[in-house]
Amino acid sequence: MKVEVLLSNNFNLFSLDVLNIDFSNCVCVVIDVIRATSTIATLFGVGAEKIIITRTKRQALGLKKILGDYILCGEEQGLPPRGFDFGNSPLELSNLDLRGKKIVLKTTNGTLSFFKSQGARATFSLSILNMKSTLDCVISYAEKNFCDILFLCSGKEGNIAYDDVYTAGLAVKYLLTQPIRNLELIDSAKLVLGVCLSEKSIEDALEKSSSAISLKKIGLGRDIGFCSKLNNYNITGKLKIEKFKWENISTGTEKVRDTQATQLLVLEPFSYSEQEPK
Repeated sequence: MKVEVLLSNNFNLFSLDVLNIDFSNCVCVVIDVIRATSTIATLFGVGAEKIIITRTKRQALGLKKILGDYILCGEEQGLPPRGFDFGNSPLELSNLDLRGKKIVLKTTNGTLSFFKSQGARATFSLSILNMKSTLDCVISYAEKNFCDILFLCSGKEGNIAYDDVYTAGLAVKYLLTQPIRNLELIDSAKLVLGVCLSEKSIEDALEKSSSAISLKKIGLGRDIGFCSKLNNYNITGKLKIEKFKWENISTGTEKVRDTQATQLLVLEPFSYSEQEPK
């Protein structure tokens, strides 16, 4: 089983060919620890039933208008966009009771990664908050389906983000403690492992990242400590595709007609105890 890491989501199918990555034979693990995948872990941790991922703010607002009872979460430049119910703060969301609630989520970096992961055999959402539970699911899936593991770091606006690289390294470190047959770390996996081993604490590592620095500038630095809580939740999110028919969607001042957008990316809560079909 090969373990590889993409250091940002700034890639296309051609670049994957150049890197000799067979995406269709990988279980993909999306990382955006500050903050999208931490938010996803938190939403499921406080009871959310499912999360729809959108590419754009316009689609998110359109879905909210159609679906009505969905809760709209996300950010633009770190802050909640106008018309959203909540931002992208896992600390804030951790204080809510969302049992049975359904979510629409749009962020700058993390949600894009899920769209780029669609060619993978399966996709899971990973943060420090749900590290062990996610990786146990990933290992089980990869072993049952004879496929490799690919960590996809979301990065920051197309660039490498230290917090994601460190988290990928923490994940590789965990894999090395497990009885996995024929585990092979590709150079990118060895690289992130080295970053992880160089750090003394999770929170100190996250604090170094440009993502954390940007978050502090807008007064949301407390999220960093919360995102650092190892294995705070025992649940992960697994991606699936649902069909959806877009009609004329009013978003207040404009109408959107998008007849091509017939699929929705949906994350559903998933735990290691559940039976994973091949």
